[in-house]
Amino acid sequence: MKSRTVVWLTTGVGGFLAAGLVLVMTIASYRTDQPVPKLSPGAPIEAGEWRVVPLSARIATTTPDGRKVRDGRKALVVEMDLTNRTAASSNSFARLLALDPSVGAEDRPTYMLLRDQDLLWELHPDMTERVAAVWTMPQGAALPPVLTFAVHTSDYKRRDNLWGHSGWYNRHVLGTLDLPVQAPDPA
Repeated sequence: MKSRTVVWLTTGVGGFLAAGLVLVMTIASYRTDQPVPKLSPGAPIEAGEWRVVPLSARIATTTPDGRKVRDGRKALVVEMDLTNRTAASSNSFARLLALDPSVGAEDRPTYMLLRDQDLLWELHPDMTERVAAVWTMPQGAALPPVLTFAVHTSDYKRRDNLWGHSGWYNRHVLGTLDLPVQAPDPA
């Protein structure tokens, strides 16, 4: 009876120590001591399923398809070359760039295909297109001369844990991008 109690105690203490170690390692893995990398405008950025080359940012009174922005609003237009690096058409580019909410713009931009001057619904595999991300904001919103964007990426998993399908998961910030804002176009 005494040896059985010793085994149970040893097993219980060992189990608690192992669980404690796993907890400490998990908490330590979530630490973000490393600074977010700065990305360069004009240079290709490998953002998971997308390759993006940010080109320019400007304030406009019309959208790239020629429509005037609603009264009392202006548009921030960011032009870029965008390539779908996957094997299927996708529209997840809508989550690629994020603008600091303090600017006062919409949460998500509208993406437009500049070649056709129309909305961009999906981008086909391995096809580079010149596109514009368009945020609208109040006319009186003050913009700094250089805007900072967060560039998001996702990790490819050959097999997810729930359905066993491959895909792009765990969206996170790849880095930040500073783009100078060109003066508004003449009205």
